Amino acid sequence: MKTDNTKNAELAHDLQLGIARTSIPDFQQLPFIGMASILAIHIKGLGEIDYAVLRQVADHFFDIPAMVLDQPLKILEDVGYVALVTEGRTIKKVIPSVPHFDSVYSGLGEYLSTQSLTEHEQLSLALLDELSSKPEKRDTLFGRLGADTRTFDRCEAIVEKGGLLLSKRSRGQTILVSPAYFSDNLDSLADLAASGGAKRIEKLLKLIGASQGWPLSMIEKQAELNGTKLAPDELNILRGLVADGVLKPPSIERPNKKAEHFVFTPRPGKIRLNATNREIYERAMGLVAAVRKGQLLPEQYRIWSPEAILSALRDRKRIGASSEAAHQYRNLVSLRIGRLQKTQGDRYQFVLIDTPENLKAVDEALSLIRYGGTTQTGVQQDAIIALTQDEKYIQSIAASANFREIGKTELRPDEKAEIEQLLLGF
Repeated sequence: MKTDNTKNAELAHDLQLGIARTSIPDFQQLPFIGMASILAIHIKGLGEIDYAVLRQVADHFFDIPAMVLDQPLKILEDVGYVALVTEGRTIKKVIPSVPHFDSVYSGLGEYLSTQSLTEHEQLSLALLDELSSKPEKRDTLFGRLGADTRTFDRCEAIVEKGGLLLSKRSRGQTILVSPAYFSDNLDSLADLAASGGAKRIEKLLKLIGASQGWPLSMIEKQAELNGTKLAPDELNILRGLVADGVLKPPSIERPNKKAEHFVFTPRPGKIRLNATNREIYERAMGLVAAVRKGQLLPEQYRIWSPEAILSALRDRKRIGASSEAAHQYRNLVSLRIGRLQKTQGDRYQFVLIDTPENLKAVDEALSLIRYGGTTQTGVQQDAIIALTQDEKYIQSIAASANFREIGKTELRPDEKAEIEQLLLGF
């Protein structure tokens, strides 16, 4: 049940986003590490934050009750991500020092590796780790993770309560799939897993993650992805994932009117990407598809470094003129990322529409190429704005909200009976 420490910290973050204010008596450390990561991604790059503001922002936006905020802050202090200005035992100011270019999960993963997690915490992480890369047969997961029936059932219920697990029936089998990591056509995914394709889905998604935006026609022609040969059945699964909408590849029409499709890993679900970040992610995929087209399917002039092109767009707000820009970047105009500006003859340059959303889309595109994934997991832009304002600002936002109640997970009948016996002294 071991996974990478950095990955474990990311999974703790996702799990906390899901369970929010729900009290899980089987958990001890995991919720606080999840809360710490949620705070870290929102305070990264900010200046000094008033603690009174942070308490209200954390409660309103992040579902971190004010009464426990000190605990994730202490974790961030131990990791070196914040400095706490105190008077006596009272926190007055929080000074962020979250590394700008490194993943916040790296330091938190190291911290997590030093903690003694409960059996339920370890198993919940292992269950999420499995489901983050593929759907899987429930019986297979149960056997692979090596837990007893009671513990597995409890962890399955916890993860399901957080909205990170769905149980589907397909071909007479129970298939577990996570809507946090796969947002489209879960029934098709479950059917593929039921037919024995789970491992092949996992392999394909891993290869796609290392080559985000690769042209589908090139993959089919070469029967290869990221230097790895694909068997005919794996190619058929890839085609099926595209046809069923599990993978929704952007397309670009070439001058000969042929549409080229560019393959990406599945879009994350709403727990990881809210509506605003989902639009940013769609724009990022469009950007990657455009530069991959120039890199891998040029009409005449090849792009040698997609990363360099995107970096120039971010820094200079434009891409140099070329005769291929008109069709290569046309979709980006439709996505409201930029405009095509004619220079001479058939040459156009692409000019970025300089908005915060588009700049984030360029950063996301760079992240997809460099790391194979998104950096916007769970980020709420409204919360970041609120953290930079005074206390009156967040009070005006939260004024109309009802008092938040901390929920609790329901116990199964056998667990209730056990507690009753304990209270009665049996």
